[in-house]
Amino acid sequence: MNVYNPVILICLVILAIAGSYAIYQTYLPSEKLRKNESEDIQSTHQTTPVIPTLAQPVSPAMPEPGSTQDPESICSPHAAAFHIPIPIDTSIPVQDPMPGVRYSIYENESGRTIVLEKGEIVEINLRWAPGVAWTWDVPVSGCSLELVNDGYYDTGTDFWNQSGHYRARYRSIRSGTSFIDGIFGVSPHGTAHSWNPRFNLIVIVK
Repeated sequence: MNVYNPVILICLVILAIAGSYAIYQTYLPSEKLRKNESEDIQSTHQTTPVIPTLAQPVSPAMPEPGSTQDPESICSPHAAAFHIPIPIDTSIPVQDPMPGVRYSIYENESGRTIVLEKGEIVEINLRWAPGVAWTWDVPVSGCSLELVNDGYYDTGTDFWNQSGHYRARYRSIRSGTSFIDGIFGVSPHGTAHSWNPRFNLIVIVK
């Protein structure tokens, strides 16, 4: 009986080991499966690479302040209303000739329509009485013109009508239509009456 005890014990150990291995293989994943699951988990939590977006260039229709781009693209819609333009060049006296003048318009041509190319200049010449405190108010609508210079001068030939002159020069800067609408009234910007002298000019810029 004592001889069979070790044999029986060994058989029981072998059965226990075999059973444990069978259970391990049945209920626990293989090393390869565990490796695949680990790779799947890593790929699931992997950060998606960020592709940098190229900076888009500024549209040429929206220039930066101070840009030398064609001013036609930066004309403000509010500039279409009547406004009093500001001279940009006072280096040439208004009584002296100025190069680049395409049209020289006088008071008796009020109501005329002219056409300019970009860069061309139109000047208006209106009577002024140096002996009275009246001046010309000349607002401009649209944004096709800039005021180069303007002013009064006296030739000394006639006190009331012929010696005094108001001259304004406008340069065309962008395509469109501008309306020059002047009135001779009490300074400054006096109340207009039906008898106040008037001048207007339509300028079309190609």
